Amino acid sequence: MVKDVKDKKLSSASGNGALQLVDETLRDGTQSMWGMMMGYHMFEPVVGEISEAGYYSMALPVHVAHPLVSTRFFKEDPRILFKMFRDKLKNSKTNIITVSMGMALDISGPMENKTLVKMVTRQLKEWLPNINQYELMCGVADEIKNTFPILVPMLRSMGMEPIPYLAIGHSPRHTDEFYASRVKHIVETYKPISLCLKDVDGLLVSERVRTLLTACQNAAGDTPLELHMHGMNGENTYNAVVAMEMGIRKLTTCIPPLAYGSSHPSVFNVIRNAEQLGISHTMNVEKLKVIEERLMKIGKAYGHPVDNHPLPFDLFGYKHQVPGGVISNLTTQLAQLGILDKLQEVLEEIPRILEDMGYPVMITPFSQYIAAQAVLNVQVGRWEQCLDTMVEFAAGIFGIEEPGVPYMNQNIKDKLLSLPQAKKIKERAAHIIEYINSEPSEAECKKRFGLSPNDSDEDLVLRVLLHGDEEMKHLTPGGPDSYKKYL
Repeated sequence: MVKDVKDKKLSSASGNGALQLVDETLRDGTQSMWGMMMGYHMFEPVVGEISEAGYYSMALPVHVAHPLVSTRFFKEDPRILFKMFRDKLKNSKTNIITVSMGMALDISGPMENKTLVKMVTRQLKEWLPNINQYELMCGVADEIKNTFPILVPMLRSMGMEPIPYLAIGHSPRHTDEFYASRVKHIVETYKPISLCLKDVDGLLVSERVRTLLTACQNAAGDTPLELHMHGMNGENTYNAVVAMEMGIRKLTTCIPPLAYGSSHPSVFNVIRNAEQLGISHTMNVEKLKVIEERLMKIGKAYGHPVDNHPLPFDLFGYKHQVPGGVISNLTTQLAQLGILDKLQEVLEEIPRILEDMGYPVMITPFSQYIAAQAVLNVQVGRWEQCLDTMVEFAAGIFGIEEPGVPYMNQNIKDKLLSLPQAKKIKERAAHIIEYINSEPSEAECKKRFGLSPNDSDEDLVLRVLLHGDEEMKHLTPGGPDSYKKYL
């Protein structure tokens, strides 16, 4: 277990204790509400202040996706952004956490080999040494079985404690017992300092929170549970109260205007309700108000939505199940394509695809490519064009049982596996476990991306994350002084 995680002695899942909040304002909040569209001078005025506001931990976008946002949309060097994070947080007492895509190094890509994953993770840690926790996403049992044995010791060896995040699905297969069995296995095998139940689709209701927490608390024993809840059904603020009543003390929140909507509960709402329940907390409300004011000004200056409120309860959400972190990006991308008027048709197509695919949990990467396939189906006809990722799904690249492969519409499965690209994909799927456990030399990994053994790990990781070197050729010269400011 990593020794430098601050305040490891969390309250037990069924016990009492002070509130220990996880801030997701600058990672999941921006992904949910602003489509990840944040540049250097949107982060700079608030990142240090958030770390001093009393949180147990704060999440930052030091992961595989944000460097592409920095370069492509803001023409900024992501290394400069990460250096600013490093400088601002060098004396922080708050745990710094980021998110892992498991063994994948692309937000919707297949798993990679052990050496390349280690090189990328090591470089991310070098860019921001303060990271001492990692959200280890888990949508299917295949990840627990095949990737946890690699990732858990790897992360701990680099000084980062993995926090397993179990994605909660909403189908007849995803019962309380289903999740309790996985909690029990993870706790007994990997002994994490805590374990998170992630309502990625934002569809939990209080009745399910009570039964799910009871089952998982019994399975977790003394290992603390935490809740990470999006707001697609508008119930996450009340669910947070239910969780606190049941002894949960570690909850994810965001600071307005990046709270509510499809994002997480407002930190102000959660601490106010905690006080009503007689639960203490460590939050500095005055500092939080200053951060909120700055974020409001930044959002208005860029043109982001800032007047955000809890969403109304909508039964349609239980059909399409689009996660809080995806709906914002989907809307943004449809607008960029000039087909925002097709959003409702796309959302109506998604439940049909979910049924065709056997009801996978709508979490990365499944949610992204299911939404993308829905756009294709609406534009050119159902399954007239098929994404390679859908073929990979059918071939078992992402797992077999839990993703839903045995429950797929057989006609759709046959169609996908008969496409020209399916032969190579099926061959890769047959050897995927062997591949992710392989350990080519670092020189071989660099050669694969057109680099020599003498080129730096940083050069390699930038090529991996940016899909080549083209994005780095178009950066704004002059660094932060030349970047657009919003305050």
